[in-house]
Amino acid sequence: MTDDEKAGHMNNSKGSFSDLVVLDMTRYLPGAYATQLLADLGAEVIKVEDTKKGDFCRYDFPTINGVSYYFTALCRNKKSISLDLKNPEANEAFLKLAATADIIVESFRPGAAKRLGVDYESIKKINPRIVYCSYSAFGQSDPRSLKALHDINMQGQAGYLAINGGRTSPIHMCDIASAMVAAQGMLAALYNRERTGEGSYVDVSMFDSFVWWNSMVDSRYHFNGEVQEAQDLEYPAVCYNIYDTKDNQKISFAMVEEKFWRTFCTDAGLEELIPVQLCRRQEAPEAFEKMERFVASKTLDEWKQWLEGKDICVAPVASKAEAIKNIVESGTGMMKYCDFPITGRVLQTNIPHKISSLPASLDDVRPPPALGQNNLEILIRLGYTKGDAQKMAADGAINAVVE
Repeated sequence: MTDDEKAGHMNNSKGSFSDLVVLDMTRYLPGAYATQLLADLGAEVIKVEDTKKGDFCRYDFPTINGVSYYFTALCRNKKSISLDLKNPEANEAFLKLAATADIIVESFRPGAAKRLGVDYESIKKINPRIVYCSYSAFGQSDPRSLKALHDINMQGQAGYLAINGGRTSPIHMCDIASAMVAAQGMLAALYNRERTGEGSYVDVSMFDSFVWWNSMVDSRYHFNGEVQEAQDLEYPAVCYNIYDTKDNQKISFAMVEEKFWRTFCTDAGLEELIPVQLCRRQEAPEAFEKMERFVASKTLDEWKQWLEGKDICVAPVASKAEAIKNIVESGTGMMKYCDFPITGRVLQTNIPHKISSLPASLDDVRPPPALGQNNLEILIRLGYTKGDAQKMAADGAINAVVE
């Protein structure tokens, strides 16, 4: 970027990341989650969206005044330009923008970016310092990436669903795993660029990212004689489990250290359970039954009183409402209600990175952009006139120009 180009977007940014321009061509969670980190650290993240619907997560239910919870959670502090990359005018505009960018992120199926002329090799010719990140199911060179797959399919193929009882999760774990890998990969590539002056291609396999998350489980599989079913896992154990209270609430026990378990058993009058601390249900069914009876002898409030002053890794299981209330009121800045123009008051979750030189705060966040909201601003920065932009809109290369 030139100094003039940087000045055009630094007014809403701060710190060294304000020098970075990130073009996010992805849809849904994996790309948006990774680029949210960069946006919150001060980079100018521009969502490059098609002219028809844009990012599909704009429309996922539930919504407030037509704005999706999904888009609101993942796209604050970002901008949007809408380009029909199959249109020559729009494609040319994208290439001009790419020449000024530091990072490009895309999640097309392998080969699609090349057909559009916006793949890494094409961009590298006009911007050798680019860090270009591609998401796919199994990596760009694996033919399995050409098939339609989603998060739960890859969880199943990684062997994870076989040991969690075949249950779906409220968190899309492959998506999050690959988002974290992408963020780490892009930052590592930026550091390498600072040392060598060279850009990089970051090939993110969503399946491999989740396999990485499974590394402890898979190592246990090997050490366990190449057997791994739910009952072969370390937990739940007598000392590490979730038990029901008298009033049908839940409380979590996690006393894997012997000193905590011994203290608990002594105070509870359950010294006979000390030797079976790490036993699983099939190994010590009577111990589980004793723990269940003991925990069910008290209400949750009685448990809170009993635990007062004790340091033994036991905590109530909060409802989501209780958890959010506690986090917001904790004053850590991790969660906050923000006022956005269209949706009104909405809950936002901060990034957890506490970096003294790169503070990330929810105090001055910008709401997620409307589709193509920044078309005119970005095109003018690239040398187009307002008349040029209006003509492009009339030709269908971009959405209508909004001043």
